[in-house]
Amino acid sequence: MLVLTKEIHEAIKAHGQASYPFEGCGLLLGQVEPGKNMVQQIRPMENVWPNEAEKPIRFSIDPNAWQQVELEAMVAGLDVIGIFHSHPDDVPVASPRDLAWASWPGYSYLITQVLNSQPTYSQSWQLSADRSGFIEEEIVETD
Repeated sequence: MLVLTKEIHEAIKAHGQASYPFEGCGLLLGQVEPGKNMVQQIRPMENVWPNEAEKPIRFSIDPNAWQQVELEAMVAGLDVIGIFHSHPDDVPVASPRDLAWASWPGYSYLITQVLNSQPTYSQSWQLSADRSGFIEEEIVETD
């Protein structure tokens, strides 16, 4: 289960909208509790995928920027607990490309659909322990 506030979810959607027509991306920071990834902060990141023409269907996060966020999170008593990204003009379902790049079972992979530049809804996924596919996880939005 992924738990996040409405305000954080809206900020994720806004990042997807601002990144349109490219995939927007970022990191979910928070705490892991039994059966729950509790999002407390996000870090929108730049999509640094090297081929501009592929950015509507691919994203990459600069590893040095990711490492910096991990260090900042650690100092704040938080962990990177997942990744968010947008699917411009496509459903928010984890794709074969997402599976090929996913590395961490236990992370939440939150995907937001951005349709005609407007964010619509999100779905969240967890990588199965054997890394063979994704399992949808419930999103709980709090006040």
